[in-house]
Amino acid sequence: MSTLSEAPSGPPAPERPDPVGPGRVVTGWVLALVGLPVMTAALVAVRRDASLSFESMLYLALAIGCALVGGRWPAVAAAVLGTAALNFWFTAPVHTLKVTSARDLLTLVVFVVTSLLVAGVVDSAARRRARAILAEDEASTLGMLNREVLGGGYDVPQLLELVRRTFGGSGVELVGNEERVRPGDTVVPATATSQLVLHDRSLDGAQRRVLAAFASHVGVVRQREELARQTAAAQELEAGNRTRTALLAAVSHDLRTPLAGIRSAAETLRSRGDRLAESDRAELLAAIEQSTGRLTTMVSDLLDMSRLQTGAVQPTLVEVPLGEVVDRVLADLDASEAARVQVGPLPAARVDAVLLERVLANLVANALQHSPVARIEGSETGRVVELRVADRGPGVPLADRARMFEPFQRLGDTPAGEGVGLGLAVARGLTEAQGGSLRAEDEPGGGLVMVLQLPGARPDEAVTS
Repeated sequence: MSTLSEAPSGPPAPERPDPVGPGRVVTGWVLALVGLPVMTAALVAVRRDASLSFESMLYLALAIGCALVGGRWPAVAAAVLGTAALNFWFTAPVHTLKVTSARDLLTLVVFVVTSLLVAGVVDSAARRRARAILAEDEASTLGMLNREVLGGGYDVPQLLELVRRTFGGSGVELVGNEERVRPGDTVVPATATSQLVLHDRSLDGAQRRVLAAFASHVGVVRQREELARQTAAAQELEAGNRTRTALLAAVSHDLRTPLAGIRSAAETLRSRGDRLAESDRAELLAAIEQSTGRLTTMVSDLLDMSRLQTGAVQPTLVEVPLGEVVDRVLADLDASEAARVQVGPLPAARVDAVLLERVLANLVANALQHSPVARIEGSETGRVVELRVADRGPGVPLADRARMFEPFQRLGDTPAGEGVGLGLAVARGLTEAQGGSLRAEDEPGGGLVMVLQLPGARPDEAVTS
């Protein structure tokens, strides 16, 4: 059952038109009952001949005025009373209701018929005009619905609130067809399985038509939202399936290589260790250590990607000197690799130090795999810190830069045959989890630079490295 929320008010609901309001009806009756005697008295005072032409035209004008102001029935009264006044005061013999002249009788008949016809025509025109206004209001309302609702301007709760604001009532609900409604509610179908209920409000035929249009749009929006949810769920399921498939491929192939190296070296040491030269033993131990390091990196990347995809990463953001994070990253490298990294000035940033260390470890390892040297430097602009990890490698074509951040892609990450292609994907995911961003740019003079944008330290709590 949908609930209500705030939404902008819409156009007023079209109501059954009243072509002549109560005030105009009263004015029409006053004009007929008061204006006619006043005009009769004035005509009696100035009349000098026995012709009905002039007086009948004035009484006809009065009847038309009553029709324009008060509608049909004041005009009918003015026509009947005007006919009686013409007969009594201006038709020979005067002061009686007798008519001795056929011409005068015809004049009176023509007058009363003309007055009644004019009153009917004027009243009919007023009603047609009112119906046209109603149709215009309905068209305006439906146009608003097509423009705003189908254009994505409202969700279901906002649209229900718009219905309540438009039609009044104590509330609006979208319920199933099996729901029972209270007396005094207005119910119209929304979809094949639901109906729109307007509580404590009765509507006429014109208003129900507009409410039915609202209900149809509510149904369309509900179906659209449901389709969007199903599409998102399907996309999430598809992405999960792709990840699981790639993960199985990585586990079955890429993880097997370092494991095979460790096993081979260990078996050689166990079976022939006492017959090997010291240099050979050192080489085998170094191979075990190298394969173990590669295996540790792969497993860490897989675990990080799994945490990112399940939403399990909950960063703790504090103001951290970036120099301290970089120092820990370099400490985990071999001395020869650490010597290849140049570090420039680094500000403080509001980050999770552990997550940022994982990001920088991946970026630095990637840079050193493609370049003899790497450079780390930072800058601060306002509340944004920019951290740059640059190399002098071959770079990555612009068309491939979006793909290099996708999971299980080795392009721009690690050489073929090493790793599972998660380094840059994990780096971007962990960066975004901290409220930052990661992108790739060309390095002037050749190479690639990874640009991290991170939240800056708060001015009143900033620390320096």
